[in-house]
Amino acid sequence: ALDTMLQLISAFHNVWEHLRVGQGALGVLTYAAADDEPFHCNSLTSMLLRQLSDPLAVCTGSVPVWCTKLTGACRFLFPYGVRRILHQSCSLGLGRALHHVQQRALAQHAPTQEAQRRLEGEVAVASIPRQKVRISRQRILESAVKVMNLYGAGSAILEVEYVGEVGTGSGPTLEFYAQVAEILRTSEPRLFRQGVPGGMLFPEPWDAEWLQKGQDQSAQQILERWRLLGHVVAKCILDSRLVDLQLHPLFWRTVLNTAPFSRRSLHDVDPELFASLNNLTGLGDEALRQLCVDFTLPGHSQIELLPKGAKMSLTAANVEEYVGKVSEVSLVTAVSAQVAAFRTAFKELLPLEACNVWSEMELASIIMGASVRDDACWTLEHLTAHVKAQHGYSVDSRNFRDLLMIMSEFKPEDRRKFLTFVTGAPSLPIGGFAGLKPPLTVVKKEAPPAPLTPDQFMPSVMTCANYLKLPAYSTADILRQKLELAMAEGQSAFLLS
Repeated sequence: ALDTMLQLISAFHNVWEHLRVGQGALGVLTYAAADDEPFHCNSLTSMLLRQLSDPLAVCTGSVPVWCTKLTGACRFLFPYGVRRILHQSCSLGLGRALHHVQQRALAQHAPTQEAQRRLEGEVAVASIPRQKVRISRQRILESAVKVMNLYGAGSAILEVEYVGEVGTGSGPTLEFYAQVAEILRTSEPRLFRQGVPGGMLFPEPWDAEWLQKGQDQSAQQILERWRLLGHVVAKCILDSRLVDLQLHPLFWRTVLNTAPFSRRSLHDVDPELFASLNNLTGLGDEALRQLCVDFTLPGHSQIELLPKGAKMSLTAANVEEYVGKVSEVSLVTAVSAQVAAFRTAFKELLPLEACNVWSEMELASIIMGASVRDDACWTLEHLTAHVKAQHGYSVDSRNFRDLLMIMSEFKPEDRRKFLTFVTGAPSLPIGGFAGLKPPLTVVKKEAPPAPLTPDQFMPSVMTCANYLKLPAYSTADILRQKLELAMAEGQSAFLLS
């Protein structure tokens, strides 16, 4: 009876989600984090939290099986935050589970960051080991492959240092992941399809047989980079790092093999191609023959939709088959080798079952965090509530208020530059500045000796602590000029200020 009830609730949820997601004004799906609040079950959530609040159960791996089974099968019954606690307690290994138990206990018993740090020093239950690696900026990709092969599957948190630079900690590490992501996004031969809505990432179609044979250097390079991507994504999930890679929900569906594709799915990946195919179905036989279309994938003449497809012409009799094959090859066949390489590498670091507690849309944003296009994270109210002023500044200080006003006026590209300068990562965690740990803190930079003035100095940062050291500039215009210059020039190096 319970199984039947859960299946019925799941069916209702699937119908509700299909209707809720729908189409936007331009027919483009919006992939915000799903809000399943109408389906949340408070009693089950309370039971799950009670099980996860028992440190002994977490330490000994004796959290009841129903916790992971039910959450994986019916994730919509539990809020995002609770599923995150389950993920930290059961999917990341004993060391990380104990560490997160301690962090949650500290957050409950210590009201401020300073009190938490004091208490953490007094009661050290578990600290995750850290593996430091030193790499060259001139060999980022080669270093990434080597580091992931050597240390990716280890239990330690990876920390990156650059040769010739003194910076260490989260800042250089986040920048390292951001640089790897940028290289993978822009590399040739292309890994990702162009024109995907929202700038999301879905594999570029390639001939699967050609890739699997691996006789061509380009084929080997494509699969090697998809393996690297699998390692990087899994390591970022393990270490709770942000990386600027927003993988498409349908890519995650392919990786996890959670549901089949429909012809409609092509619209979510390539709306222009989907519209063109729809137009073909309305044409007559003569019009189709005049188009001189053969059975190869549009834009990829080397990929045949059927054996000897290059010699088959499109007619009214086979147009439906053609449309179906284009969708199937674009979403499945011509990306299967890339997905397999990603899946294999991912599993070497993290079991795929660990992803069952997340929806496809949550997986698409979990490693990227909040988009810089999310204006809600950059309102003056949000910034005032979650950016701290300390050590020379207060919330009423003119320079602090000027800074928040300038930040609230940033365009998306300026937001990326600012976040990269201050934190090392070009995006914020889910929740915006509220989710940034430690919080962004603005402190007053020490005044220079006369005759020098603060207007002659630049702001500097401590990325490991999310500290922005801001001189007491005489006007808001000078503050803006100096900050923009620092954002543009003060990157790609971690030195002592």
